[in-house]
Amino acid sequence: MIKTILVAVDGSDHALKAVDYSASIAAAMSRKLRILYVLKSQNLPKGLLQYADAEHIIGGNKDILEKMAADIVTNAKVRAEKSGVTNVDTEVIKGPVARSIVKCSKNCNADMIVIGTRGMGNIEATLRGGVSHRVELLATVPVLSVR
Repeated sequence: MIKTILVAVDGSDHALKAVDYSASIAAAMSRKLRILYVLKSQNLPKGLLQYADAEHIIGGNKDILEKMAADIVTNAKVRAEKSGVTNVDTEVIKGPVARSIVKCSKNCNADMIVIGTRGMGNIEATLRGGVSHRVELLATVPVLSVR
């Protein structure tokens, strides 16, 4: 039986759909929903730098990424609560994305992982597989991939 659902978010449209799916399941079953964002050390792409400038976020890459992650999980929590979920936790962690999602699912005793998929638009994703695919391979609980 499902008691806790872990949904991984990254700010993409697919992640928002994953929040909607996981929230509908959690609300219907009166279950706990945990929203996770995994920070990966990286240089910011131009779009995120523009976001940081528009939001007046001052600091280096780390500060901008942490603020962005906090905003994403907060917005996802509000979205889930509007769908009727009453027990929502959020968490931002650092590490390799797929492995961190699976590790978090074990640590919070999640019975299901929900994750958005994206089209494989670059060579690295084609060769290595996307995050959702790696989560499916590593997870020991059911994984719902949302398109």
